[in-house]
Amino acid sequence: MYVVRTLTVALALLSQLALAQSLRLKPTIQVADNTNRFTAQFVIDLFPVLVPTTYYKVETSTDLENWQNHYFRYNADSQQIAQSDYSIISVAEGVSIPEVLAIDISLAPEEKTFLRLTQLEEAPATQRFLTRETVNLLANLHRIGWDPDSFAFGQEFPLSYREGIGSGDGQIEKSDSKDVVGDHPGVHGSDFDYMLDRSWEEDFHIAAARRAYEDGAIVTFDWHWGGKYGGTYSAQVDDNKILDHVVRDDDSRGDVTWFYESIDRVLDRINNDLQFPIVFRPFHEMDGNWFWWGRQIDGGAETYQRAYQLLVEYMSARTEYVLFCWSPDVATTDFEQFYPGDAYVDVCGRDIYSVGNSGRPLSKLTEMIAFAEEHGKVAVFSETGYTAGGASFETGDPDWWTTRILDPIKADPEAGKIAWVLTWINATWSGPYIPHSSSPQAAKDDFQTFHDEPATLFQEDVAALNVYDSPPTE
Repeated sequence: MYVVRTLTVALALLSQLALAQSLRLKPTIQVADNTNRFTAQFVIDLFPVLVPTTYYKVETSTDLENWQNHYFRYNADSQQIAQSDYSIISVAEGVSIPEVLAIDISLAPEEKTFLRLTQLEEAPATQRFLTRETVNLLANLHRIGWDPDSFAFGQEFPLSYREGIGSGDGQIEKSDSKDVVGDHPGVHGSDFDYMLDRSWEEDFHIAAARRAYEDGAIVTFDWHWGGKYGGTYSAQVDDNKILDHVVRDDDSRGDVTWFYESIDRVLDRINNDLQFPIVFRPFHEMDGNWFWWGRQIDGGAETYQRAYQLLVEYMSARTEYVLFCWSPDVATTDFEQFYPGDAYVDVCGRDIYSVGNSGRPLSKLTEMIAFAEEHGKVAVFSETGYTAGGASFETGDPDWWTTRILDPIKADPEAGKIAWVLTWINATWSGPYIPHSSSPQAAKDDFQTFHDEPATLFQEDVAALNVYDSPPTE
């Protein structure tokens, strides 16, 4: 079970011990009770000790000799927090701080870790400016992920499409999930492709995502980005060359210009139409060969890594609302070579359809969870669902949600360390991936059992966590 210990500790100023007495309030440090991942799990409320618009290096250590670095800047006026390497920081209004501050945090009599803040004269090389809501969302995703006994349930376009609705009807208060179990999914998946090049339905996809946010759900976006030459997200010879040209800054075909202009369109949607925190999952399933950004691209994994970094750098300089998710597919064993680096990723996911079938064991998920844990990232089950050559789970495996998802995750404490599980779209042209009002009763009963299980968090459960309004406190 996830436990947060709120510890009030004395300041140990390495050069100015007297200042500790002048602060009057001691820092309150909230630390997850998980002794092996100190560097990513601090949620810090430092009260009046930080100078706004000043950069700090945050270092953590268990032996006072080997320190791991994180960076942030706090701007009290705009409520921004800039981060690099993504330590989770929540700070109150600042006054002053000595040049170096060390805090001794005790987790248990036999376990100690130390945190040290150092004021910097210059900004770190990699930085991101995030709204307080965005930082709180990341902290709360860590909280959900740390708890092996709960995870949020999500679906792609739950409010935009439903079984029998092929192009959306604008009734964003409805969902198949709510029809069956009385509540919407706790994670709302969306896709920027549907907000950029589908003029007949862009507005209600935006409205649906905003409605999910306003109701307290987590909102995540992928992007089935249509290539410059093929016009589709599928791999195509000319499109396979785009990222190599972008990385080498070769605009002889106009690829570099097209790349950034396309991202500008996404940024316009984020900053002007959405204006709330999202988890963005660009270039997903890159270890496969079916997308134009996949492993078959000119330059291979190295080109992919740098292209991902360029996208994050470009977007981070232009928006305060985005956390980034990196999610390979299940089909390969060498997904690590595509990882763009800790400074460019907040969430690690894996796409595994028909989990439990041959070649798709749950261990493929726990493999990614271990990778995320090693790198201090949130882990998610980024896509899943029943697929069997066009057959429906409703008749082929009506207990799929309990027997293939819920029970195996509950049986494996490591598998439970995910923030969410997300399945795909119910529509006339997709799925169904969850039961709907006309589904066989056996499938609806099974999904009701899945919903009623305390481990699964639907929208009402996620909203109760106030994931945008406050960092985790318990």
